Amino acid sequence: MDKTAYYAVTVRKFSVLSRHRGRMEKTQELYNEILGFYYRLYLDTLPETGSGSMETMRSLEKMTIVGRNREPVPYPLPWKKVPLYFRRAAINGAVAAARSYLARDAQKEESRNFTESVTFYKGMYRDFSENGISLKLWDGDSWKWTRLRLRGNEVPEEGQMMSPALVLREKKTELHIPWKTPVSDGRNAKERMKAGENICSAVFTNRDACVVCCILDSDGKTTDSLFLKGGTEYSHQCGHYLEKLKKSQASKGAGNNPRGNAKYWEKLKNISDNYAHQISRQVIDYCKKNHVGILVLPYFEQNHRNIIMHSSGRYSPIYLSTSVREKLKYKAWQAGIVVLEAQQHKISSVCSICGSEIRQSGTEFFCEKGHRGNRYLNTARNLGLKCLNDFQSKQKSEHENR
Repeated sequence: MDKTAYYAVTVRKFSVLSRHRGRMEKTQELYNEILGFYYRLYLDTLPETGSGSMETMRSLEKMTIVGRNREPVPYPLPWKKVPLYFRRAAINGAVAAARSYLARDAQKEESRNFTESVTFYKGMYRDFSENGISLKLWDGDSWKWTRLRLRGNEVPEEGQMMSPALVLREKKTELHIPWKTPVSDGRNAKERMKAGENICSAVFTNRDACVVCCILDSDGKTTDSLFLKGGTEYSHQCGHYLEKLKKSQASKGAGNNPRGNAKYWEKLKNISDNYAHQISRQVIDYCKKNHVGILVLPYFEQNHRNIIMHSSGRYSPIYLSTSVREKLKYKAWQAGIVVLEAQQHKISSVCSICGSEIRQSGTEFFCEKGHRGNRYLNTARNLGLKCLNDFQSKQKSEHENR
């Protein structure tokens, strides 16, 4: 029996250098006009069919494109010279938008203007390399192959390029390329637990050591720990630009208008993205080094999380943890590691050694029975033990019910 293949898809972002911004804008304008045409057609004719994507695409094409028999169609496409794969990309975008709209149980819209980025299927791009790509663009009169220079990212050594999207921003242009890479280990958490693999439990703090990790073996024994620093530096860098932003708002009268001080908001966003990527990468590398099969994160109720984030501030280490958590999930899967979220009930109020109530003082904890240590490491260890105990209880229950 063939082994199941597992994959991860991540988006590689490249900056585009080209003098042909006009062609790109005309291509996007045409794409969204066609997308809107098929969006309305789908809502008017096909919403109750429940057909698959390929069947839906064929149905829409039969209604709009004259076939080999030259018979007239009920809804002829108003545009000429539209390449097959350009049209199909627009149809797929229209179907996805229409189904999303219908899923919200909303009343039908009379009209909608789209501003979606153009997705280029095979046949609409060629000659891709780390430094450039050729796209088939519409200049208003004809389709022309246009060479674009690319900067700012690397092409993975393995995996498969998927359909790129051309993203037009106010002052720059980007090419977003989904990249499909194989995942070495796609086993689920239950299989990994049965195999006795190591667990890494990670908790987030509002201090310099913004992530604290604890490695547990299958017996619940702590084999290693990591205090990942960078929270203070992150807050300091953000504070520097927040101060500049504050001065700029006062002098230019931009108020809270984000466009008035766009460069500062962009800088703050880039700092947050950079730190989130660095921290999440260090956690994954640490897991790989310690042969971890499962990464456990604390689960927070939405209201509780909002209260913590609001009280700590938007550019605090604990606020950054939301972005770190998101990046950990896809990076872990790429590395063949499963991410679980466990309820954080009592993980910070009891001793991980004996289970007794603890009191906290600064970063330390003190147990009724004399145990003491770092309270964040204690919380991380409790989180890992909770995950182990939950699985062991489920396995015992399944065994008893047989």
